[in-house]
Amino acid sequence: MILKSEKYSSNINIAPGRLSDLIVDLTHIQRLTNSVGIAQHAKYATPDYHHGYCLDDNCRALMLAGLANLVQPGSCDKLIDTYLAFVHYVQRENGKFGNFLSFDHRFLDEYGTEDAFGRTIWSLGSLLYNEKRPHIQMMLRELVDKAFPHILEIKSIRAAAYTLCGLALMHKSNRYDKDFIPSIYYLADFICNEYETASDDTWHWYEDIISYDNAIIPYSLMLTKDILFEERYLLYAEESAKFLDKIIFKNDQVELIGNAGWYQRNGHKASVGEQAIEIPSLILMYQKLAELNNAPKYYLKAKSAFEWFHGNNRLKAQLYDPITKGCRDGLDKNSVNQNQGAESTISYWLSSLYLRYEVF
Repeated sequence: MILKSEKYSSNINIAPGRLSDLIVDLTHIQRLTNSVGIAQHAKYATPDYHHGYCLDDNCRALMLAGLANLVQPGSCDKLIDTYLAFVHYVQRENGKFGNFLSFDHRFLDEYGTEDAFGRTIWSLGSLLYNEKRPHIQMMLRELVDKAFPHILEIKSIRAAAYTLCGLALMHKSNRYDKDFIPSIYYLADFICNEYETASDDTWHWYEDIISYDNAIIPYSLMLTKDILFEERYLLYAEESAKFLDKIIFKNDQVELIGNAGWYQRNGHKASVGEQAIEIPSLILMYQKLAELNNAPKYYLKAKSAFEWFHGNNRLKAQLYDPITKGCRDGLDKNSVNQNQGAESTISYWLSSLYLRYEVF
C-alpha cells in the first residue's frame, strides 16, 4: 500500500497533524458489530437495536474492514467474515439482495433499493481487489455471479455509479475470469446519457436535483479512464465535479448540501441535515481531479473536505469523537446530532484511509 504523503510529497503535504502516523481505530465499529452484522444506528455511542441492520451499512463496513486490513494486516479478518456472511444471508436465490433485517432476524423487505444493490457490488469489487484469502475470493465470485444479471436492470444513477466503481475494481484486479467491459460501457453510457438530458449551460449535473453522495457520480466516470478511453466520460465527469465543487465550498469552508430539501435546479441549497456520507466520495473525487489534471490544489480540497469532521463546517463543530472513536451523525440547523451511527463512523474512517493511503 502506498502512503499518499510519500507519493505526493513534492506537491503537497497531504497528511499533517491529525493523520500523521494514522492508526485505524475501529473501536466504535466493533462496538456496533455483533455476530450478525453492524447495527444501523446508535443512541449516543450505544448500539440502538430498535432499528436492526441493513445491507447498505454492512457493505460500507465490509469495504472499510477490507481497506483497514491493508494498513494493519489481519486486524479485520473477523469483521470481514461477519459482514460478508451478512451479504450472503440477505442475497435471494435470484441474485438480488434484501436490505433491512430486524434485530430479531426478520426480513423487513423482499428486495432492497437499487442503491443498496450498487453499494454491494462496489464493496465486493473493493474486497476482490484487496483481499487475497482464497475462501473470501471464492465467496465474492459466487455472490457476484448470482447478482451479475441484474446489473443491466439498473435505473438509479447512484446505483449505476456504485456498480461502475465495483466493476472497475474487479476488472483491474485480474482475479476474476469474467468480461466486465460490456457492463462498464453500459453503466458509463447510462450516466452520460442522464447528464446530456439534464445539464445545460448553467446546470452541469445529471438530474434536476443534487441530493446525497453526489461526488460518487463523477468519480465513477473518472475510474473508466484507463479502461474505456471514451472522451465524453472524462469531459462530463470533470464538468460536473467542478460544478459540485463550487456548490460545496464557501471560501475554504465546506458546506454540504443538507437532506432537508437538497438542492433543486433554480432553487436554494439546503443547509440543514449535512451528512458524513458526502465526505469519502468528495475525497475520492478531488484526488482523481488532482491526478487527471496534475493539479495539487485538489489535494488541498480533499484535505479540507476531511476537515469537515474536525470543525471546517458552518457550525465550527467537532463531529469525530476521540473518546469513542466514532463520528456524530451530522449537522442540524444549530446543533450536532449526538448519535454515532454506522454510516457516519464508517464514513469518517473511510475518509481517513482515502486521504492517507493509495487504496484503489
